[in-house]
Amino acid sequence: MGPEIRPPDNKAENGAGGLTEHLGGDIAAPAGPSGAAKPFRLPVGIALGLVFSVSLVVLCGTIIAFLAASDRNIAVRLLNDQARAVLKGHEEVLHNFFSRQEHLFQSIASHASQSDQPMTASDLKPYLELLPAGVKLDLGRAVLDQAPADQLPEASWSGFKYRQGFATAVRELEIDLGNGQILLGYFPQTVFARLARDMSWDERQRNFFLAGPDKAVAVDGVPEERFSAAPGAVLPELTSLTGTPLRLIWQDQPGGRALGEGIEGRLFPADGRMYTAIYSEITSGPASGWIVGTLYRASEFGAVLDQTWVVLYVALGVLIVGAILSFLVGRMLGRPLTRLAMSAAELRQLNFDQAQRLPRSRLAELDDVNQAFNGSIGALNAFAKYVPRQLVSRLIEEGMTSSRNIELREMTIVFADLAGFTGKASHLTPEETATYLNTYFETVSRAIAESDGTIDKFLGDGVMAFWGAPSDQPDHAAMAIRAVAVLAERINAAEGGDIRVRIGVHTGKVVVGDIGTTARMNYTVVGDAVNVAARLQEYGKDVDPHARVIALASGETVAQIPEGFAGLSLGKVKLRGRDEPLTVFRIA
Repeated sequence: MGPEIRPPDNKAENGAGGLTEHLGGDIAAPAGPSGAAKPFRLPVGIALGLVFSVSLVVLCGTIIAFLAASDRNIAVRLLNDQARAVLKGHEEVLHNFFSRQEHLFQSIASHASQSDQPMTASDLKPYLELLPAGVKLDLGRAVLDQAPADQLPEASWSGFKYRQGFATAVRELEIDLGNGQILLGYFPQTVFARLARDMSWDERQRNFFLAGPDKAVAVDGVPEERFSAAPGAVLPELTSLTGTPLRLIWQDQPGGRALGEGIEGRLFPADGRMYTAIYSEITSGPASGWIVGTLYRASEFGAVLDQTWVVLYVALGVLIVGAILSFLVGRMLGRPLTRLAMSAAELRQLNFDQAQRLPRSRLAELDDVNQAFNGSIGALNAFAKYVPRQLVSRLIEEGMTSSRNIELREMTIVFADLAGFTGKASHLTPEETATYLNTYFETVSRAIAESDGTIDKFLGDGVMAFWGAPSDQPDHAAMAIRAVAVLAERINAAEGGDIRVRIGVHTGKVVVGDIGTTARMNYTVVGDAVNVAARLQEYGKDVDPHARVIALASGETVAQIPEGFAGLSLGKVKLRGRDEPLTVFRIA
């Protein structure tokens, strides 16, 4: 029988247990294909959603922006018109007030100049009824009369003065009566306060007159006592009027700014609220230097502008909701394609059982595609039962799908044959025979697949498998021996003991690739190494005809197994059909 390579222990006598333990940690995982980094791919659902939402945002956003700009321009023009109308009305009222007083005084002067008698206080009483309440008249001696006889005398206004007998500042209106007398009219601040109040045509308005930016003439809503006059303090400082927000109109503070938009005015905070003041400066006439304006709450003046912003915000909100809905609709439309891609990926991996059947769709084209795809799954699943699925999967992974993919490689070939099957099958029914064979093939196939081997073909009650292709497997010999060891363990541990297997293992150069016709191809191995593995399997019958498992390996195979391998050397053996003897080891 020849010398032993190493004295075997009890497990080495059977050749399986110790061999499995030794090879288990030394067999490398099969090398996967080295692929380049995958290019970025955008899922179709997200792509459709983005297209729909972006298109909606661009189209509707452009329309909304155009309409909002147009609406705001219109609103600004309306506010400008409103502000100009209010301020022009104030200026007209103020101008008419001063003109009426001047005309009345000129009428009195005209009447006095036609009389030979000087005017007395009683002569002035009828005219007091034509003047605003609170106005007082007085007569004085003219210093010099220089007015032409055919021209009405001019009435002149003084600035605000402090005068005894009046609680507030007064303005004097003076005219030469042409008879050696002058007529003086005293207009207290209360006259102008009533004028400011009467100018309001909207309860939201608070009108005001300022003598320059610092002095207050009249502010609607401020009590009369706040305008008390005294020598050296004729008009109150605007900032001292604590009863009105207008006191803070010129103060620099957060939120305060000029209105802009072509409107002369200011927006400013006061007393926890925001206010808007529109105003204009009088440049001529008795009120020259005055600032005439109206105070509003900011929410009441410019409400049209606020409404444009509200409309814009609502439109933007609706646009965002529409964009989200469009994105979701795109995702919903893309979901069937995503499912199709996932199922197709499972088909590419030949996982027919995991490929989900696609549901029916309300879209005609998608429904046709889904049903055709479901039919393809069934057809491929049936077809795969007749094709080595693992081999095809590896060929796809390696990119070896060309029609004439043939090369010379060193590989390890394994033949496994079911001993005594012919005699046993004669005592079984066809169904029992198929069940017996399928159980055996399932056991062998699982052991081969676990060690990343490839089943080439089933030969009656035998199996041919190989390692080393289509993937590069540098340790193909060790992987094949591991599969044999695992198979031996499982057969020896199987209950009943009616399965006996002979196995032959050999390593050598073979031709591997697609061999056949254009109509039908087999990815297989051809060469002397295949014949040697088959002869080793046959020789097992001569070595131990009654063993449950006998596995013989050639010296070429054992030479590639890591050190420490335990096997029984059978020496040089001359196999059937070969001239040269072959070193053989029993490994199980």
